[in-house]
Amino acid sequence: MTAPQPVHEMTRRTFLGVLAGLAALGRLTAAPGRSQVPETRLRRLAPGANVCRWFRFPRRASAEHFQGYMTAGEMACMRQIGLRHVRLCVAPGVILDAREGRPRPEVLPHLEEAIRRFHHADLAVVVDIHNEDREAELNPDWQAAFEKFWDSLAARLAELDPELTFLEVINEPVFAGREEEWIRWNARLVATIRRRAAAHTIITSGPNWGGIQGLRRMEPVADGNVVYSFHFYEPFIFTHQGATWSSEEVKPLRQVPYPSSPEAVEPLLEELAGHPRSRAMLERYGQQRWDGERLAAQFRQAMEWGERHGVPLYCGEFGVFQRYARPEHRAQWFRDFGRILRAHDLGWAVWGWDEGFGLARQHVEGRPVVDPVVAEALGLQPGC
Repeated sequence: MTAPQPVHEMTRRTFLGVLAGLAALGRLTAAPGRSQVPETRLRRLAPGANVCRWFRFPRRASAEHFQGYMTAGEMACMRQIGLRHVRLCVAPGVILDAREGRPRPEVLPHLEEAIRRFHHADLAVVVDIHNEDREAELNPDWQAAFEKFWDSLAARLAELDPELTFLEVINEPVFAGREEEWIRWNARLVATIRRRAAAHTIITSGPNWGGIQGLRRMEPVADGNVVYSFHFYEPFIFTHQGATWSSEEVKPLRQVPYPSSPEAVEPLLEELAGHPRSRAMLERYGQQRWDGERLAAQFRQAMEWGERHGVPLYCGEFGVFQRYARPEHRAQWFRDFGRILRAHDLGWAVWGWDEGFGLARQHVEGRPVVDPVVAEALGLQPGC
């Protein structure tokens, strides 16, 4: 039993609660296209990097893992090389108790502590609920549990500094052939988060894996304090070549060139004789002549959507799977994409800090070391 509160304290809390409610109401009824995202927060969203594995693929869901995954020194290094924020990927399987529709009480304090530690290192945090279960996102029971989960999580995260804490609804919604279902559910999720976190900036994205084409199917939600995300992995045949979790056509690909031309892909076609669909994909890729200009044209489609609706954008993921890409081709892609990012005013986060598509941090003699080619292309320092 708690002690009685003084009347003036109760009045103050009631007043603050009313203010928070009015603020939320104002954002929920704001006309789409009238962005209310503070410029200070938009500047925080670039440059950034995804922290991919801490709360997504824990070795063990134990206090030892959650407390020891990243040191204060590594966080300081992230800030020193030029990052201003991280996109912290949190798998629903790690944080969500789907039966109760709430954050797991044994994990939530570790997540909050990780966010506070990043803040202490002068790094903002995008809390990305990183769903990769496509069956779950279409399940009405899971959707209901997810809404309840966000109701609880947003209430807890509302206590953290809104200048440094961004709330991302869900990672890469797909909803293939059911895009309107996502658009309706997205609006409900944004409203759920807003009721609990009146001051915080929300990040959301379109269907079809959160890509540009999905974004273009969207209309802005009726909330002014929202940033719209898209992911950029074009051309997919190059950025995901050989990825075992990708499509059957992409899995056999090796040393796919960038830039592309019929002449550049010709030497690889014979090796794909046993994979006719992969061969046809590679031939088509050569004919499309992907280069920096074509990348920029694709990117402009997102920027034009943002400009048309008067809303801020965030490129929340990009990168190239390094295992089978030739280093010189991967380097050229990052140089081209780095120039595109510098030409546009938007936030971004490379995938990733601790996975092999981007900065790919390694520990050398106890110090974090990143891919120097990627760092230079993105305007970051190559080391601490």
